[in-house]
Amino acid sequence: MSQFSNSDKQEHGKNAKVALESILHECKNYAYIKEIVKDYRCGYAEYDNTQFYCNFLIIFQDNTKWIVNITTSFRSDRLKGNQWDTYNIKEIDSTISKSVLVYPDDLSEEDKDDFIAYKFKIMNKIHFSAIDDIVGQQELFELIENYANKNLSVGVKKDLQGNNFESYISNVLSNEKNLEKWKTSNPKLVGMNYNFFEKILICFNLDKKSVVKIKATSDKTIIGKLQTSGSPKTDVIVSVYLDNGLEKYFTISCKKTNAKSVSVHQYTAETFADVLDSQNKKLRKLLQQFQENGNLRDFGDENSVAMKNELKPYLEKLIRWVIGGYGGKVQNQLQIADYILISDEKDIYIHTLEEYTSMLLEKENESHFGTPFQWTFASGRKGKDIQLKCKIIK
Repeated sequence: MSQFSNSDKQEHGKNAKVALESILHECKNYAYIKEIVKDYRCGYAEYDNTQFYCNFLIIFQDNTKWIVNITTSFRSDRLKGNQWDTYNIKEIDSTISKSVLVYPDDLSEEDKDDFIAYKFKIMNKIHFSAIDDIVGQQELFELIENYANKNLSVGVKKDLQGNNFESYISNVLSNEKNLEKWKTSNPKLVGMNYNFFEKILICFNLDKKSVVKIKATSDKTIIGKLQTSGSPKTDVIVSVYLDNGLEKYFTISCKKTNAKSVSVHQYTAETFADVLDSQNKKLRKLLQQFQENGNLRDFGDENSVAMKNELKPYLEKLIRWVIGGYGGKVQNQLQIADYILISDEKDIYIHTLEEYTSMLLEKENESHFGTPFQWTFASGRKGKDIQLKCKIIK
């Protein structure tokens, strides 16, 4: 920030506000919030009713109100201004329950450390503060999402947040400001979760000069169903338009979770056998037996050893099918995921399918039958199909 002129700083701040507004509109699209009041002003009855200001006032579905401000600079005068405005807005409207100060995710680590240190003083009540929390762009989204979904059951919340995350990643990749910042390296531009955008494009190994446009979608009607009517591994299709008129496609499987392992696959023993090696009768019989037993104890040690030996030649093929969909009955190649994107509540981690396969094949990730998967069955599905769970690797 020190290299910026005053006009540069103003432009940077304006761009940061636009980026914040994009995130808030995403939250509104998901019905996490019902109203956004931009450039909110108020004042005491006997004084100027526009004296106090905040960037945004957001209203949730249950009418809870939050103040949301964004700043690109850790200047004491600016923070004191935010504190003064926030304190008085809360005094005027006691129904406002929270004030959040946001900083752009593309700030330097040094600048972020200043905000985090100030947050520590607020959270540990070292400093009195009308501001309740200081977060990055992604943390703000998580705060809003978690509050909006607080009364949902675990299963419903998981499905909703997973679907919305796929949509969110699509919009981050389609964001024109992100593309402009990536191509020009203009430090005054902010973008929408630009750090996510940059990580993904680095993994795609694209030439900045040749990329003209990026458009992504998570629309399940566009991605379509498998030939078996099941869901494909691809959650996001990214179309990259090049200056030579060509279009390149990238397919991503998304996992949003804080869990150590998640369910990743559920098919019948017959399907497992058909995909891995339709001619291997011994493997087919063992798979059928495991499906019937449903667990390692009833399957027995002798069968477990035999299964491990039979699966050994197909480990890489198994992983590519389970994680990416290779070998399955797809409608088209875009239903096969070539990239794996993992998200916790703070950051994302993206790998090519080849990289992720190699990571899963490492000895420390070995689980049942010498594979990186836990073999089990879904509730009420014993004897009907086999479910695989996988360790989450970032």
